[in-house]
Amino acid sequence: MQDNIQELMDKLGNKVSSGELFKVNFKTVPVDYEMNQLKSINSEEVEGWALRVIDNGKIGFSSSTSESQFENMIARAKEIAQFGQPALFDFPEQVKIPRKGKLKLYDRSVSKKSIAEMIEMGNSIISRAHCLNSELRCDVGIVKQEGQVRYCNTHGASFDYQKTTFASSIMIQDTKEDDMMMLMESRQWGQDALSLDSLWENIEQKFNWGKKIVEIDSGYMPVIFTPKALLVLILPLIAGLNGRMVNKKISPLQDKLGQTLFSPLLSIYNDGTIDYAEGSAPCDDEGIPMQKLPLVEKGVLKNYYYDLQNAAEAKVEPTGNGIRNSYHTSPSPGISNLVIPEGETTFADMVKDIKKGIVVDQVLGLGQGNILSGAFSNNVQLGYKIEKGKITGRIKNVMIAGNALEVLKDIVAIGSEVDWKSGRYCFPHIYIKSISVATKN
Repeated sequence: MQDNIQELMDKLGNKVSSGELFKVNFKTVPVDYEMNQLKSINSEEVEGWALRVIDNGKIGFSSSTSESQFENMIARAKEIAQFGQPALFDFPEQVKIPRKGKLKLYDRSVSKKSIAEMIEMGNSIISRAHCLNSELRCDVGIVKQEGQVRYCNTHGASFDYQKTTFASSIMIQDTKEDDMMMLMESRQWGQDALSLDSLWENIEQKFNWGKKIVEIDSGYMPVIFTPKALLVLILPLIAGLNGRMVNKKISPLQDKLGQTLFSPLLSIYNDGTIDYAEGSAPCDDEGIPMQKLPLVEKGVLKNYYYDLQNAAEAKVEPTGNGIRNSYHTSPSPGISNLVIPEGETTFADMVKDIKKGIVVDQVLGLGQGNILSGAFSNNVQLGYKIEKGKITGRIKNVMIAGNALEVLKDIVAIGSEVDWKSGRYCFPHIYIKSISVATKN
């Protein structure tokens, strides 16, 4: 693309008012284990081209898997633009990256990681599961990925970067005649720095907590959300802060910038400038530099997040949050990396403070229902009972419900340690004063 970039942009500039080209090349190598056995080793390569144009004041889009289809991509994008959304923006004339120092996204050791080393990691996890309980089912995934992202537009703006990802996931299933316990843990990072020891410690501890099944009464009670389960409360906030939802006047958070809406213990920011994090990049997918954007500071709503189109509609500056779900889609407002800073309370001290409550670690139905309203109602897939300051066992047939935008006002404590989930969510434990807990028992 570097060699013939000017030729492609000249072709495009002669046929539309302006346009941008977004290209990805990624190679992924997954090593998968199923039911304690090595199941498959694959190598997958993806090349994708995405073209977005502004033609006669309207937006058109097309995509392909080959540069040879570029002329057809232009024709399709122009055709779609006839019926497209009016363009309220133009593509950037240059890419300015204010961050000091080069953002670290590529680790050569990930690229050099051999399949034999990945198999050795998988075998080690299977062996640990067998030592924990020889009857456990254990599924494991070890994945490495490397690739390149390139962007250019007809105004001459361009950028490119290389990126690596190394990930491991573990599912442990303990099945008995009348019970099944499923534990899931994963790590994902751009650097070859994953610790299987810490990953396994989490699994072993939760497995031991879950050996005993205990009953719990329905009612309102304190709940501790682990970093893994916290998206139950944070997804509605992500949706409400989306600039598109705000512009459509369907966000419950519209017109509330500067207001104290949540507990003063809560701060949240979007940050695409964190070395090796999954959502980091020098720019978003429209050529706008990534930045650290405060969304909530000490309970006060500070910012919404925008792409180019929605920022123009709101008459504000874009925030570097024009994100593509894949090369098949146009950019839209999205989160890069979401960070909740650590607090001052350890998980152990949270547990000690509760006379009767629960810990929620895994839920079913995450993201379902009317997220934008803040409402949630989820079955607890993995949770534990707290009684008199101690975890006494695993709970079953339990559901939690409430409104996240209200629940986040009642934070008792923020955990003193954070954990990265999916490589892009950096969360601590959060201790909530009271949530509705219902059980079939």
